[in-house]
Amino acid sequence: MGRIEATIRVENLEDVLKASRGEMDAVRVRAVELGALVDTGARLLCLSPDIIAKLGLGLLGTRTALTSAGPVERRVFRGAQLTILGRTCTVNVMELSDGIPALVGYIALETLDLVPDPQKRTVVPNPEHGDKMAVELYTVS
Repeated sequence: MGRIEATIRVENLEDVLKASRGEMDAVRVRAVELGALVDTGARLLCLSPDIIAKLGLGLLGTRTALTSAGPVERRVFRGAQLTILGRTCTVNVMELSDGIPALVGYIALETLDLVPDPQKRTVVPNPEHGDKMAVELYTVS
């Protein structure tokens, strides 16, 4: 399939909420914009420690990450707002080791209704839903 990449914007959700209530100037919202690899084998948004620190995200706890090198303990942070292609959702963030590029996992992709486009080597809105951001929610009536 090749490398799939996306430009992402990550903001501190608490800052965003304060700005929306007028408790903080919007230009002071802690945010980063960066290129990330899209990894449908990963679940969470994964960022390096320096980016997490810049965003000021709060520690949620630790989780065992199952990697090709075996299980490792990773810290997970709460309170991030992720935007890709103008679509926004809230996410938890798993901390990566230094030197590993940011990863966008499948939970964010499904929430934002984005799919990888191998020919364009980026993500695109789900063609099954047109220009609308949709959530597939099938229940028995």
